[in-house]
Amino acid sequence: MLMLAAVLALLVGVAAPSPASAADSPFCVPRTTPPEVGLTLVSVERIDARTRMYAFRSKAVGDAMPDGLVRVRVILPPDYARSPGKRYPVMLHLHGTNNSPSTFPANEVEQVLGDNDVIFVEPDGGPAGFYADWYGTPVTGRDLFNGPVPFPPPAWETFHIRELLPWLDKTFRTTGRRAITGTSMGGFGAMAYPARNPGAFVAAASFSGAVDLDTLYPIAPVLISVAWDPCIFGDRTLQADNWKAHNPVDRAAELRGVSLFVASGNGLPGRYDDPVSAITGAPLEILVHQSAENFVAALDRAQVPVTTWFYGNGTHGPRSYVYDDLRRFLPQAMSALNRK
Repeated sequence: MLMLAAVLALLVGVAAPSPASAADSPFCVPRTTPPEVGLTLVSVERIDARTRMYAFRSKAVGDAMPDGLVRVRVILPPDYARSPGKRYPVMLHLHGTNNSPSTFPANEVEQVLGDNDVIFVEPDGGPAGFYADWYGTPVTGRDLFNGPVPFPPPAWETFHIRELLPWLDKTFRTTGRRAITGTSMGGFGAMAYPARNPGAFVAAASFSGAVDLDTLYPIAPVLISVAWDPCIFGDRTLQADNWKAHNPVDRAAELRGVSLFVASGNGLPGRYDDPVSAITGAPLEILVHQSAENFVAALDRAQVPVTTWFYGNGTHGPRSYVYDDLRRFLPQAMSALNRK
C-alpha cells in the first residue's frame, strides 16, 4: 500500500492537459474566461535577517488555498541591505506535491546558496496545482489531493508569470535575468514555464522532476482515472493537444537558448535515505528517472544542450538530495544569470 500511495502521489503531479467543453469532459466545469490578473500584498513575516514570507491575495489563484492566500518566501543575498546601488538576478524554486514555500528550512537553503548574488524565491504552487492554469473545476467542487477547488479554477502559471514576476521586479533591485528550478512536481514547472514563456528565464533545472507527462500514464491509467480528476489540463485523450502544449518533452525544441540542468537518482537507497524513505521514495524516483531520461532524449533529438546529473543511488524525498542538486546547478545558473 505504501508503494501504491507513493505512485498515486506522483501521478497527481504528472497526469493532465487542454480546455474542452462540458460535453468533452463530464467531470469538469470548464473555465469560461481567461484568468484575471491582480496581486495584493496582505502581510510580510520576517523569518531572519535575509528571509521574508509574503502573503498575497491573487486574482489568478482565487480561493484555491485554504485561507485564500498564496505565500512566497524570498531569501535575499547576504549583501543586499549593504549594497543599495546593486542589482541582482532572480532564481525561482517550485516545490513538489503537498509541499509549500516553507518545506525546506530557510537557514538550510541559505547555507546552500552561500554568498551567491541571487534573490531566491519560493512561491506557493498548491498541494497539486501542477504549475498550470487549470482547464476547469471538478463537478464535485473538490479533488483527492487539492481538496476544495473553486470556480473559476486556479491559474498557477498566470500567478507565477504574470503576477509574481512583475511584483518581484517592482519590489526588489533585480537585473531582469532569471533562473528557475523545481523539485518533483516543481521540476515539471521549471521546464514547462521557460518553454511556454520564451525569454522569461535564462536557466532552468529539474531536480527529480516529472518532466514527461506521458511517462506514467500508460503504467496505471485506472489508478489515474480514480485518483485524478481531468480538470488540470483536460481529458487525457480528448484534450491531448493541451497535454502536448504543457509537456516539456513535446516542447523540448523551445528550450533552445536556456541553460538546462536535469538531475535524478535511480530509486535505490542512497546516502541520505532512512528505512521509510527507502520504501516510499523508491518507486517515485524510479518513475521520475525514466521521465528524466525521456526528456533528455527529446532534448538530444532537438539538438538542445543539457547538463545531466544522474547520480546513481537515491530515492524521492530526502531534501539533502535537492540541496546537492542545487549546489551542483548554482555555478551553471550564475554563469547564465551574469552573462551580459
